[in-house]
Amino acid sequence: MAHETYLCRAPRTLLIGAGPSTSELIREISTYSDAIVAADGGFWAAEQAGAQVALVVGDMDSQKALPAGQAVAHITDQETTDFQKCLALCDADVFLGVGFLGGRLDHQLAAFSALLNEPRPVVLIDEAQLVFVVPQKFSVDLEPETPVGCYPMVAVEASLRGVRWPLSNAAMSPVGQIATSNVALGGALDITVDGPGLLAILPRCYLETVLEALDRGFGEAHDQ
Repeated sequence: MAHETYLCRAPRTLLIGAGPSTSELIREISTYSDAIVAADGGFWAAEQAGAQVALVVGDMDSQKALPAGQAVAHITDQETTDFQKCLALCDADVFLGVGFLGGRLDHQLAAFSALLNEPRPVVLIDEAQLVFVVPQKFSVDLEPETPVGCYPMVAVEASLRGVRWPLSNAAMSPVGQIATSNVALGGALDITVDGPGLLAILPRCYLETVLEALDRGFGEAHDQ
């Protein structure tokens, strides 16, 4: 689904889905964003949190009567999820996503698939963790014993340094080598990967440093 005109433009856009979240989490993550877009039923979670929603996007199968004057993009297409519709209609340097992890497993897997097809950085967040696709070069400082998970959604070749169980140019795939349940040694966690497809899972408390690292990593990838 391609759109020539974006309906929302902001350096950092928070997307709110209808999956598990809390008002406290939405309010916390909104402090890192410049605009908030709700995916269909995510509007009610945003409203409960007191968040100002710039745009509601989706097929509107989860909607009651929206407030008068609320900007809406009603898209009846059933080939894409509401999350994908939000990404297609929004222009941002980085996306944050709340309400897309947990809940129904098929919805969560669909969100991961959307990440693989999105060239811009997207960080999905829940109460405990952050999930994002690693750029070709990624480096972030972590405290010792920080949990580190890496899961290949497709076949990739990757190296991990700064963890208890490092990898060097390892052929990774969902049916082969994975790297979940790893632990940071402290200091720099360095990941290199030959292409998009490796999910990283880190504790939520590292959101700010991860956003800074993604700014660097995706910038380097685009400059190559």
